[in-house]
Amino acid sequence: MHTKLIAIALLSALSINCLACSDDKAPATGDTDKDDAGSQPNQEMSFSSSDKDLEQTFYWAKKMALSYAHDGSDPVGHWYEAALPGRNAFCMRDASHQSIAAEILGLSKHNFNMMQKFARNISESKDYCTHWEIDKDDKPCPADYVNDANFWYNLNANFDVMFACWRLYEWTGDKRYLNDDYLAYFFKLSADNYVKRWKLEPENILLRSQHMNNKPTTQGRYRETRGLPSYVENYPGLTNSSDLVASLYGGFEAYSKMKAALGQIAESEALHLLAEDYRMHLEDNWWNNNINAYHTFWTVKNEFADGEGLTYMLWFDAAQQTDRIRGTISKMMARKNWNIENISHFPLLWYRYNYVAQAYEILKNISDMGRCEYPEVSYGMIEGIISGTMGIVPSASQKKVTTLPKITGEHNLRINNLPMLQGHITVEHENNQSSLFINNTPNELTWEASYMGKVSGISVNGEQQTVQTRTDRMGQTISYIEIKVPAGTEVKATAQTL
Repeated sequence: MHTKLIAIALLSALSINCLACSDDKAPATGDTDKDDAGSQPNQEMSFSSSDKDLEQTFYWAKKMALSYAHDGSDPVGHWYEAALPGRNAFCMRDASHQSIAAEILGLSKHNFNMMQKFARNISESKDYCTHWEIDKDDKPCPADYVNDANFWYNLNANFDVMFACWRLYEWTGDKRYLNDDYLAYFFKLSADNYVKRWKLEPENILLRSQHMNNKPTTQGRYRETRGLPSYVENYPGLTNSSDLVASLYGGFEAYSKMKAALGQIAESEALHLLAEDYRMHLEDNWWNNNINAYHTFWTVKNEFADGEGLTYMLWFDAAQQTDRIRGTISKMMARKNWNIENISHFPLLWYRYNYVAQAYEILKNISDMGRCEYPEVSYGMIEGIISGTMGIVPSASQKKVTTLPKITGEHNLRINNLPMLQGHITVEHENNQSSLFINNTPNELTWEASYMGKVSGISVNGEQQTVQTRTDRMGQTISYIEIKVPAGTEVKATAQTL
């Protein structure tokens, strides 16, 4: 049986439940007043490095990012600005992309509140959209919304929130991101009703019309922006984009992992098959050998076009073939006029794909770039340093933390009291060769101490261990060991180079 038919059959129970509650009915439960699962400790997070340029960027970004955080005294509750400065609002795209840095900065209450606010406002009257942007008064931002028939919306957004919520679970271990009633309701409607209403199925996505679901009362500037099929907002005549398909892949794959974490294996497998349908749609239809990159747009003329948007092929991990990743990055780097929103993602992405010099150059110079006060920028630099330069990535589903330093020059880097997994950890790297790991979470963790390239050995507290190797997306060898680190203990790993 074709994988799509298998997926549809396995998803039948999910769809029935979804359709039964789709008519503007919020879940019966959903407690927003309970404390975060595993409250964060009070220890101050701090960063230090012998690389003073990197240290300066971190504290510039930390100060800037925290200046946008609000303490819960506004009607909307705990929130941070994730939109144009001065709007006093947070939008779905920016909040999704700022969320991991917000965890690093201790803004867990803010993240859950904001994600749940998006989930609470999904409705059939908005064609299963929610509020693209919510302001401090707990209202849809008037810059983007008039009424349920007349508002701005980028169709990527529902899947971006799904993708962000999975990443937030992996970082925090907070199971509310998996089973909160409002979030679960949002995920179901997005995966079923929303996809159908906006004709986003893999077999239909190139057949969409430009302006869908307009109401008789839809007028003025939002007539053409109520359902934009891309995060690129200035290209005329779009009916689809590779960044939208990439977000669909990322959202469905994240939803699949959520279901697996909840033990719902059949639904997880079905969602994974659907995610793969979107990814293969990109590979089969959007890749162009002549330009050695993916097309970015599909237009009302039923033809492909090229422009911005490739960033999200990488952000959502939709591009997975090494040669196509290289082609995508080469095309991105050849473009000279990226906006600051895209640039905010580049350090994390360039480190992920081993373009270390380019990532480091942005980190060093970001505070001198135009519009660097845009909130997404400072948050992007925080994540770029912690998960990029230091390579720290937790996984609650595996009870594991991976570290993979990619330090430029001969330097040490240390992050103290980094919030994650219902507690905090401390990590110190000396060059790209030696790492200290302190586990101050409530549980034993597996630490994967990783180093780029082949090494002759890795010792733990002076004792040699058996080294394993794996290959990353770019075909580069990574040497690593896995170490059980009980709560309240510290371990040091040192790699011996060949």
